[in-house]
Amino acid sequence: MPKVSEQYREARRDEIARAALRCLERNGVRDTSIADIVEESGLSTGAIYSHFSNKAELARYIVGRFLLPRIDALEAAGERGEAVSPRTALQGMLSVFDEQGLSPALVLQFWGEAMVDPGIREEMLRTAGRLRRSLTVAIGGWAEAQADGKDAVALAEETARSIAALAQGYIANTAVFGPRSVDEYLTTAAAVLES
Repeated sequence: MPKVSEQYREARRDEIARAALRCLERNGVRDTSIADIVEESGLSTGAIYSHFSNKAELARYIVGRFLLPRIDALEAAGERGEAVSPRTALQGMLSVFDEQGLSPALVLQFWGEAMVDPGIREEMLRTAGRLRRSLTVAIGGWAEAQADGKDAVALAEETARSIAALAQGYIANTAVFGPRSVDEYLTTAAAVLES
């Protein structure tokens, strides 16, 4: 039997993930089964299970494929000493919804499932921890410039937590009330916070 390249495996995982995203958006996280993903993808049950054993694994892959590259790029900019502002970091995170077609409603559903599914909860907590650590590094240069004699690391950590909270607000708001541009959200949020 010929060996399968990693590039082929990654393309197949992407294919499965896209089929899963369509099912999850249509049926909801709770009501989507592996059988639904099999039907949507046109692949066999064995093909699906050879890549993902459960929804938590699938969630990990989706986050790793679509969100974490954004976070990694922001973190790398911070490590290079670039002064990434909190607004730029938030905009970079949220742009994944416009550019990758991820649905805020789906993210919100995964958060809900995390309250009752220990595997999904573990993935969400792991992702949230990684996100906050990466944001802290990304805005480290900005925090140093703003610290003015205060602890720059503490400022970066607290600001990273606020960036994550603002991102969660965008996700929940657009999931419930409908689409909203990231730029409009950032402009309005800045106006509210400055007043």
